[in-house]
Amino acid sequence: MEKTNKYQDVRTMEDLEAALHHTREAIAVQGKTVRDNLVQVQEYYTPRHMALNIARKFALDHHLYTIAINAVSGLKSLLRK
Repeated sequence: MEKTNKYQDVRTMEDLEAALHHTREAIAVQGKTVRDNLVQVQEYYTPRHMALNIARKFALDHHLYTIAINAVSGLKSLLRK
């Protein structure tokens, strides 16, 4: 696998300035992407959101939703009598 040097065609000062400008723009785009992703992660991992996810996982793991549905069905049938 041969690495190519993307600056091998730089022959003049103008070429160098254009290559540097292009590189700075690419770095700025990457920086914006990193900042945006960091904001998304910070919004996702709030204490409230993490507690909600823990409660959901606990309820699913311990079949609390099924128990609740069965309890409501039982109460409903008791009230109809």
